[in-house]
Amino acid sequence: MDRASMLINFPGLLNCRVPGDAYMFFDDFLTPQWGATTVAVQTNWRLTDIGAAGQGTVGNLVGTADTPATGGGVISIATLGTATDGCNLQVPGASFHLEAGYPLYFESRWYITDISNTGFFIGLSVVDAEIITGGVTDRVGFEMLEAGSLTFVTEYNSAQKTTTPDFTEADAAWVRGAFLWDGVDTVKIFIDDDDDGEFEHVGSLTASTTANYVPQDVFMTPTIEVINMATASAETVLVDYVLCAQQRYKS
Repeated sequence: MDRASMLINFPGLLNCRVPGDAYMFFDDFLTPQWGATTVAVQTNWRLTDIGAAGQGTVGNLVGTADTPATGGGVISIATLGTATDGCNLQVPGASFHLEAGYPLYFESRWYITDISNTGFFIGLSVVDAEIITGGVTDRVGFEMLEAGSLTFVTEYNSAQKTTTPDFTEADAAWVRGAFLWDGVDTVKIFIDDDDDGEFEHVGSLTASTTANYVPQDVFMTPTIEVINMATASAETVLVDYVLCAQQRYKS
């Protein structure tokens, strides 16, 4: 695998057999699509404050000739300078699951201004307004905590398993991360550590009948969370896009 597993692991996409073979969520953040979800106004992402109201702000970055890296749609998620405050973004509803016979692929690209003081999670989670400090029960994705070390975490019924990719994230650097549920028993982890579009297979987690950390039997939704891990430091994370696709019919 170099750039992505989509065409390899979902052959129907190669022949444009969508939505027959797979369904997907994709947001390139070209226009604002977040807010408090109500019956009258539905948004792509439900935005929830963590801590005091207004402790996290989300906005689109506009690409210009001087800032080509922000072209193609980028959101900026910023916290204020209060520890453990920030914001949570989840796609309303829960449509993805890690079940046998249903391969799934998730990919995103992000940029953390200060890795030592930022709490960050991106991946799939059950519906929960606080992922990092809120005791979420089921999730799978990439997580950054105060030490600045990127980990990959799977959690099922509050039993958690983490693996640390052979990679050191830096301040203010773009990173691509992806994971593939093979539809059998394994989550494979991929990192593009120099933002050149080339993925490396950096690890995997396998479901176990005795110590199962892979969140099966639950439906999850694309999730982004950013919180401030320091007491007097406003933090910012940029997210370029979020993609999640799953095989529609059981193989």
